[in-house]
Amino acid sequence: MATTVRKKTSASNSMQDNVFEGISAVFAVDGGFTFTDAGVLNLLNADARLLEFPCSEDSGFSFDTGAPSIEHFKVHGLNADWVSTFTPGDTELNIEIPCHDTEIMQLVFGSNGTDITINLPTDALKEPNIASATATGKGFGAAQKSVELGLLILDDTEKRLFYIKKAKLTAQVTFDGSNKPLCVVLSGSLSDSGDGAFGILDIVTAANAGG
Repeated sequence: MATTVRKKTSASNSMQDNVFEGISAVFAVDGGFTFTDAGVLNLLNADARLLEFPCSEDSGFSFDTGAPSIEHFKVHGLNADWVSTFTPGDTELNIEIPCHDTEIMQLVFGSNGTDITINLPTDALKEPNIASATATGKGFGAAQKSVELGLLILDDTEKRLFYIKKAKLTAQVTFDGSNKPLCVVLSGSLSDSGDGAFGILDIVTAANAGG
């Protein structure tokens, strides 16, 4: 029987066709994803809600399954390990969102927030001829707590989808007054590391009838 050799640039199945590069969009789903026994996730039903996260271009999204820690045991006279053991690495996931959209804040802080109104003296603002000034919006607790999210990441061609089934993330808000806007930063790891915890999928589309 002849040996089968698949090369990286095989004409019929090039490995260059399997490169995930760049980010077009990041979507989050509250609570993570639940697949059927057949491995199907239906996001077309009325209960499904995808919320897009605008991510910073520089280091706005990072995912790492973690480097294992290896313990080496050696004996005299051998350069190779006599035995070795390893401890699995810790997964890390970080997302930087330069936006304080109310729906994003409610999702990542796990709270609807509190309605806040602040009546301002008009001379606190530089704009002249103001009769009154009122600031309204939502306030959130500073105590951090974790939320579970499922994530969908489209590559820059929108032909491939990187998914994370379920991640446990904690939000923090950062702002230093520089040219970088106020950011919501999510940090955490996978909360489901079993089969199907993450993957890269090919997107197949069909044109609208008559389109």
